[in-house]
Amino acid sequence: MHSGKTAPRSVLGRVKVSYPRLLRILVPLDFSGKSRQALRYAVPLAQKFSARIHLVHVLPTPSKSELAELPRLRQQALRRLGEMALQLLPPRLRDENAVLAGNPAESILALAEKNNIDLIVLTTKGRTGLKRVLVGSTAEHIMRHAPCPVMSVRRR
Repeated sequence: MHSGKTAPRSVLGRVKVSYPRLLRILVPLDFSGKSRQALRYAVPLAQKFSARIHLVHVLPTPSKSELAELPRLRQQALRRLGEMALQLLPPRLRDENAVLAGNPAESILALAEKNNIDLIVLTTKGRTGLKRVLVGSTAEHIMRHAPCPVMSVRRR
């Protein structure tokens, strides 16, 4: 006799029931408190899947007059990322931190590709309509072109 409950197998059809492989999670940070919100999602995921979290910060493309300052700015940002990792990430989740310079979206995508990142977790400002079109969206570009899944956390 049919109990009225549908077996999970029939609901899922041919979808494979297994967890995705998450070994490396990339979290871009701009040092605002808001960008840290991505870590609220990245940390539990990393714990669940025994993954490691890579933190990245992208400096703006330096002008010719700013080129001499780039090594100092990079070192400063790397130190801040290290401090954030110590403060916000359990030791077994920490992995390499990176500071890049250039177009944020392209830099993050290149790093994700190079390091075989399995998931990017980032915050978005939540702009919509004309404002988004005029301003452009780093997060949107990353979501469209990433070599892996992207989790977007809206800033609050």
